[in-house]
Amino acid sequence: MTAVDFSGLPARLKDYSYKNSETLLTQTLIDGMSFLNYMNLLVDVTDRVDLTQMFISEVLQPGGKDSFTPKGTVGFKNREGRVRDCKVDFLLTPKLINAMWKSYLGRINKSRRGDVYDAPFFQFILERIAAKVREELQLKAAFQGVYREDSQLAARVFDGILPLLSDAGAVPAGNIFAGAPITQNNAIDQLEGLVSLVPSDKINEDLICLVEPTVMRHYNLDYRATFGTIGTYTEFKKTVLDGTNITLIAEPGLSGTNGVIITERENLTWLTGELNQLDAFVIEKSKRNVNVMLDFQASADFALGEMVWCNDLALTKGQALRTAAAAEPANNA
Repeated sequence: MTAVDFSGLPARLKDYSYKNSETLLTQTLIDGMSFLNYMNLLVDVTDRVDLTQMFISEVLQPGGKDSFTPKGTVGFKNREGRVRDCKVDFLLTPKLINAMWKSYLGRINKSRRGDVYDAPFFQFILERIAAKVREELQLKAAFQGVYREDSQLAARVFDGILPLLSDAGAVPAGNIFAGAPITQNNAIDQLEGLVSLVPSDKINEDLICLVEPTVMRHYNLDYRATFGTIGTYTEFKKTVLDGTNITLIAEPGLSGTNGVIITERENLTWLTGELNQLDAFVIEKSKRNVNVMLDFQASADFALGEMVWCNDLALTKGQALRTAAAAEPANNA
């Protein structure tokens, strides 16, 4: 069988990445990020940005048309967020290119839709790399990352939500629930214990409760065992915490932490750098290999610690992540 000629691949990759750099960065940093269903999105952050929350003091007072007695002030609580430089250096060897070619052919053969042919092989390669970067950003960095400039690990590109929340004073002491490891037998009690810390005037606002997928399953199994299924439902799944409007969300980025976070929707923030960088993807030919280089900026943060309620296990995990990162050798890959 004649070998496939990939000699023109570097030029096609280079041309496609240059013409579609903004689309590729959007696919890498935004498209498919499930946490953007509840996180605030800030794009084109050049370095630092104020994550500002506005509040207005009491304004209501008894009526009196004959006088003007202004009352109330506007205040701001600021937290500074910043994006961190991230990179991907990916070596496409002939062996790897052939393996991806077979995967590409398999995708075409299994699809009965004609539009699969609208994604040529060079596009397929870059989209697969973007998908892998997106996966690592969500699972390793956004919630559990700890920044270390001298490391090569995906979990060291920027500080994630848990380490940031674990910083001294980030979350008020009264917002922290002293809980136990969550199991199928105590999930209801643990989540309701945390909910009890949320002020009654906030309980029916647009809040979310983030748990790892295993805790979500524990909660549903505990609820089903305690209260049984409802009516004739064939599938049982609780998505709102009882007596509240708090939406329960299984967040893969919290996997293995036992952490639970309740906060306002969009209080957590996903920041990206400029999306229209023409030189974000750089393709070079090196001997028989193809070098793919991607540079971008991103980070995760939160705006207002007073609007975060969490169990102490979330903060313990954040502290443990910082300790583990500090103990790693430089250039740890």
